[in-house]
Amino acid sequence: MVDVREDILARLLELVTTLPNIRTAYRNNLRLTEQDLPSAVVFDGDEETDDANDKSMRPPHKPSIVQFTPEIVVVDQRNLVGSALTALRKDLIKLVLFDVELNQQIVKTGRYGNGTIRYIGCQTDVGWMRSLHGALKANFLFRYPLKPDDL
Repeated sequence: MVDVREDILARLLELVTTLPNIRTAYRNNLRLTEQDLPSAVVFDGDEETDDANDKSMRPPHKPSIVQFTPEIVVVDQRNLVGSALTALRKDLIKLVLFDVELNQQIVKTGRYGNGTIRYIGCQTDVGWMRSLHGALKANFLFRYPLKPDDL
């Protein structure tokens, strides 16, 4: 049984652990402490298919095209946190877009090839007053066929 979504999320978690200066990496962890920082968190994100508008007679177990949008949040707390987040953003984009394993699985030669991996953008949140901290949420798009028979 294969779940492409789960495979992508597991690989993203592996990738964020290799980001320079990251102390901890988690999946879906909302409770970071100061001791965790700098940290990267992979959130499962949303998934939708192109089936909402499909009024054909295609059997329901036939493949659908999935657009999966996981999110990666990087949280840091140090001097020049904005510059640190910008550097981590650059490294994160390169890690995901150029990862051989993800590209073989989704884009090129893998069982679910002919798909897409895209960097969608990011949002930042920098706080101040008691202590300077910052967070960057990077959004990625994975587009691939979902084959219900393989689940």
